Order: sequence, then structure tokens, then C-alpha cells
Amino acid sequence: MKSKLLILFLGLMAIMNNAQMVIGSANVSQSAILKLDSNNKALRVPSLSVTDNADAASPIASPATGVMFYNTNSNTASDIIKGITYWGSDNKYHHQANTASTDDIIAAANIPLLIFSAAVGQKATVPIGSAGGGAFTTLTLTPSEILVDKYAGWNSSTSQYKISSTGIYMLEFITEMSNIGNNGGTTTHDILKGTTSLVSAFGRDNLINNRMYTTIISTQNLILNDLMTFKYIYTANNYRIESGTINIYKYQ
Repeated sequence: MKSKLLILFLGLMAIMNNAQMVIGSANVSQSAILKLDSNNKALRVPSLSVTDNADAASPIASPATGVMFYNTNSNTASDIIKGITYWGSDNKYHHQANTASTDDIIAAANIPLLIFSAAVGQKATVPIGSAGGGAFTTLTLTPSEILVDKYAGWNSSTSQYKISSTGIYMLEFITEMSNIGNNGGTTTHDILKGTTSLVSAFGRDNLINNRMYTTIISTQNLILNDLMTFKYIYTANNYRIESGTINIYKYQ
């Protein structure tokens, strides 16, 4: 029995002298001082609460540079974020960035967060304008035109955007339009919430390049599941969108 213990002790010493220790298998990793091997378990670090990033007394007294744990507290105003945290050489705690914490910081600073963006391409020609009795055209988007859709709010079947949470939003609807006759006229953009017009704007033709430019930029209070539709029309016949942009920002 003593000889077995001696062999085990000598084996452990050999591993430690080579600066390599493995838990869970015998597969040594030459570049690691400690290796954990498992197919269904993981390392768990302590869960502590940081209330002041420069506090060298709490939650750890005199923390060594590089000491690491999971921070359970969140205070974006003080740059404290839930997640993996370490004590740095600048004598402060630093927190691992993630999407949720970044969004919280942006919201706390009242910076609008871009949640939807589309680069609108050329659309089909609409034969009848408003002067001839034509109706508004609903803007459609192809998948390639959608650049950002953070909350998967765009429904291609209905050509509507569904609001994911109640808050303050900024809506942008900007287009460059053309008309075959190039005979002047007025464009109208309309953003609807459900079936009700929320905000509209008019545009005029530019005689230099025979294009019509229209811009809506509006801040609105919207609630969960509000449906936003973007529509446009021109007074003269045979008009179309040449290019445009839709951006939706969330403030908080």
C-alpha cells in the first residue's frame, strides 16, 4: 500500500514539475499549467458582487492582478456589468462585454440604438399617380435590402415591421424617386401604425436631375407589437423609387 502511495506521489510530482496538471483525463496539454477535461461539465468560478470598480477591499481584499470571478451586480451608470470580471493592472475591475450589456449602456446614455436598417433599391414603376386617382404604394423589401434587423421585426409577407418592446423610437424613411415624364409634382411619404397614419411628409422634384426627394424623421412613443408600414405616392403617373433608406432607432 505504501509503495502504491509513493508511486502516486512521485507521479503527481513529475506532472507538477513539468508545470502541467490535468483533471478529468490523462491527456496532458504541453502549453497549459492546468487542463480540465470533460464532455459534460465545466469550470465554475466564484460569483461575487462588484459595487465599485475601484474598490480594492470588496468583494475581494487586495485583489491580485488577473484575479477572475463572475460579477452578479449591474449598474451601467457606473460601468458595472454582469458577467466575467477581472482585476486589472490599473487597479480596477473590468467586465466582459456582451450584446445585452452594450445595449444597456447605450440606453442608459440615451443614445439611439439602430435596430433596423434597409438600403432600399429600385422599385417597380407605379402607373397611376395621385392626380390620376392612384392609391399609396406599400414599400416592400427584399432580404438583400435588409442590412440590420436586430429583433427580426420585418415581416416580408405583410411588408410591416413589428415593434419588439414599448419605448421611444426614431423612424427614418428617405427616398429618391423618378417619373418618366419629368414634369414636376409632389411626393408623399406616410408611416402608418396599424391602419392609422402616424406621420407623413411631402417632397418636391429637383429640376437639376429630375428626381424627387422625400424625408421623414420622426420620434414616436410606440408599444409592444405595434405594426409599422411605410407607404409612398407621387402626383404624376409612372413613378418609382430609385433608392432610399429606412432606419429605426430605439432610445430606451
